[in-house]
Amino acid sequence: MSDAPPTATETGHTSYKCPQCGAPQAMQPGADALACAHCGHQVRIDAPSRPVHEHDFEEARRRVRRGPATDMVRGAREVQCKQCGARSVTTLQANRCQFCDEPLVVEIQPEADTVLPDAVLPFGIDKAGAGKRYAAWLRSRWFAPSDLVKRAKHDGMDGVYVPYWAYDSDTTTRYTGARGEHYYVEESYTDSQGKQATRRVRKTRWYPAAGTVYVKFDDVLVPASKGMPKKRLDQLEPWHTDECKPFDGAYLAGFVAERYSVDLEEGFAAAETIMEKKIAQAVRRDIGGDEQRIHNMDVRHKDVRFKHLLLPVWVSAFKYEQKVFRVVVNARTGEVAGDRPYSILKIVLAVLAAIALVVAIVLAVQHWKKPTEPAPPERPPVEHFPSQQSVLDATTSPPGLPGAARRAS
Repeated sequence: MSDAPPTATETGHTSYKCPQCGAPQAMQPGADALACAHCGHQVRIDAPSRPVHEHDFEEARRRVRRGPATDMVRGAREVQCKQCGARSVTTLQANRCQFCDEPLVVEIQPEADTVLPDAVLPFGIDKAGAGKRYAAWLRSRWFAPSDLVKRAKHDGMDGVYVPYWAYDSDTTTRYTGARGEHYYVEESYTDSQGKQATRRVRKTRWYPAAGTVYVKFDDVLVPASKGMPKKRLDQLEPWHTDECKPFDGAYLAGFVAERYSVDLEEGFAAAETIMEKKIAQAVRRDIGGDEQRIHNMDVRHKDVRFKHLLLPVWVSAFKYEQKVFRVVVNARTGEVAGDRPYSILKIVLAVLAAIALVVAIVLAVQHWKKPTEPAPPERPPVEHFPSQQSVLDATTSPPGLPGAARRAS
């Protein structure tokens, strides 16, 4: 008999409850299993073996799988924050917004034409692991307030699946431009001292250029979230989308899934901007030379396909002095990005310390450069000569008597 835990399909449960004790189960990061917080029983998520389906962009409105967002996970409901407008699908009791920390979340009626996810990248790092990376990131911020780590531990982190669009396209681009080739000439000039001199100057000859380049794109990622700053999500890259699993709502149990707020067409416009940057690089390589100018690019897309993905992020949104700050952690790689408040006191102390250091260095340099006063010259030893009277006394007195006694005699 196999010791492997039963699969979600084998248990036949419809609300992700533990088959042993009936308590709610949640997806276990890194294990591809549902785990019961009450008794510890695990149910393995048996993801379908089918490949992740990609949709033809031109036929998306007719063929894409649509339905209410709550169809993503059993027993889910859709909620919206009145403050920032973020819409999420969750099986949890939502009493605050994971994106702005406002307690203004209300349940809403889901729309019936939501594009449902095709694939999910399961959480690989659990809450404790993400919390350690988060705390280490906070401690590395020099000018962060001292109580920020404590505040972060108090507010905790939320596991959120962020919606993304992934686009594929075969592009054909006809371009016109110019190729620049460098050459050098000798020029005469007058230097600052009025003397004639020569120097070698680089110049460029330009030649017209035109051609066609072919660039194929696979999984160009565009965040479909407006609840999370794009700048922060970009800092969490790269995402290993080849590790995505065909979508199964069991992966969402115990987490929050944000509903996309950037639609399919808007997302493709953003993907085109990303693609055009790489196409321009290919055009420059095709033009060659030392410099390139691109006058025009006519980009044509063929066989455009897309996927709707959910990618895992740990989020900490907290208020500090009435301002909202967010820190996000890639739940697969552990990459951390975010913003945080600054401590004015620490900045002032650092500035004062820097000023004191500069002053100390200046004083030390001045002392080192200060000339030392020469020592006074040594005086030659003073020679003492006997007085004339002493000489007379020494020559006229009888031996054995002091001079004064001899004078008295």
